[in-house]
Amino acid sequence: MMNPAEKKKSFFENHPKVCYALYAVLLFAFNLFLRWKDRELSADEYFISAINTFILTAGFVWGDRYRRKNLVNQKKIEEYLKNKENNGF
Repeated sequence: MMNPAEKKKSFFENHPKVCYALYAVLLFAFNLFLRWKDRELSADEYFISAINTFILTAGFVWGDRYRRKNLVNQKKIEEYLKNKENNGF
């Protein structure tokens, strides 16, 4: 039986878009909180916060997809090497 931490990890591994959306929402809320605390909220500040959130989330998504692609390729290489060893080459 899986514990709650393993369930959460497997959910985000199976549904990465949910993880990306959650990351974007949390980042946007944190950015707005910091601007609210300094009393800098205006229409322009909302726009700038949204752009900053978009840029940071895009970087996170790119890095995560790159990591996932490398993991898949690494697993294929390991399987190939195991098969090669088992066949005696």
